[in-house]
Amino acid sequence: MSKPVFVLLHGAWHTPKCWDRLIAELDGLGYRSVAPALPSSNADPLPPDWLADVETIRETVSALVNEHDTVIVTHSFSGMTGGTALKGLDKQTCASQGLKGGVIRLIYIAAFLVPEGFQHSPQGTRDNMMSEMKTDFKTGVVTVLPEDVKDIFYQDLDEATIKELEKDLRPHSLGSYWGTTTYAAWRHIPTTYIIGNKDRLTTVATIHHLISAAKSSGTHKIDNVVEVDAGHSVFVSMPQWTAKTLIAEAVRQA
Repeated sequence: MSKPVFVLLHGAWHTPKCWDRLIAELDGLGYRSVAPALPSSNADPLPPDWLADVETIRETVSALVNEHDTVIVTHSFSGMTGGTALKGLDKQTCASQGLKGGVIRLIYIAAFLVPEGFQHSPQGTRDNMMSEMKTDFKTGVVTVLPEDVKDIFYQDLDEATIKELEKDLRPHSLGSYWGTTTYAAWRHIPTTYIIGNKDRLTTVATIHHLISAAKSSGTHKIDNVVEVDAGHSVFVSMPQWTAKTLIAEAVRQA
C-alpha cells in the first residue's frame, strides 16, 4: 500500500511556514506533505469571508485523491473550513467514482471540531472572540498583539523561537469568523483529535466540550483522542513526536 499524503491546514494569522519543522520530519520519514496558503490570512486584500479557504482546501485535496490516499491535518481555525470542505472526498465515495485515493483520516490539532450549521460569531459582531483578538471593523481584519502571542499560540516555546515565529504572523479576515459550516467531515471520515495539555486552560476545556458534544450529537467517526504535554502548536514545539503520531494515526485501522 502506498504511503498517504498529508495535507496540513494552518490556523488563523499563520502561513504555511508554521509547518516547516513538521514537514522536515515527515520528509525524513519518507512521507510527502502539502501545506496550502489559506487566503483568510494570506491574501491581499483579505477576503470578506472564508469561502476562498474552503475552495483552496477542496481544490488541493481533489487534485491529490485522483492518485493518493490523503490525511487532512487541521489546526485551530482551519478545523471549521477543513471540516466543511471535504464533502464527497472520503475514501469510500472516491472509490465509487473510480479514483485511486481518498481522504482516509482527519487529524485535528487544537482545532474547531464543530457540527453542520456552526457559526463562530454572528454576522457583523465580534461575539465569542477572545479579548486578545483585536478587531477592526473598518478594515475587516483581526490581529493579535506581540505580547499575546506566547499565551495564545506558543505556550511551551522559548522566547527566541517565539520572536522568529512572530515575524510570520499576519492579519486575519474578520469576516471569516462569520461563516457557517455546511458539512461535518468527522461524521464520515475516521478522525483523531490531538490535545496539548499545556494549551490555555480555557482552550483545553473548550476542546473537551467540543469532542463530547460531537460524540453525543449522533453519527461520528471520532475514534481516538491523543493527549500530550505540549501547547497549542505541538507541531512546532515537538515536530518529531507530531510526525510519528500523524503517521501512526494514518495507518491505524479505525
